[in-house]
Amino acid sequence: MEDFNQLKRKLDDMSVPELYEYIREKYPENEDLALGSKKIVVRKVLNFERNRLNELEEAGQ
Repeated sequence: MEDFNQLKRKLDDMSVPELYEYIREKYPENEDLALGSKKIVVRKVLNFERNRLNELEEAGQ
């Protein structure tokens, strides 16, 4: 959970253009994550990361 808090702080501290560039570089297959207001974009990225983590945990079981 600490990782998600750090990621949220990191994303919150970015300007809108920085956030858009970060998403384009880190998630090239999901550029639609960058659509919406900054608050919505941050929430989308956090949900995406949570879902990815859950999928990895399920695959490991």
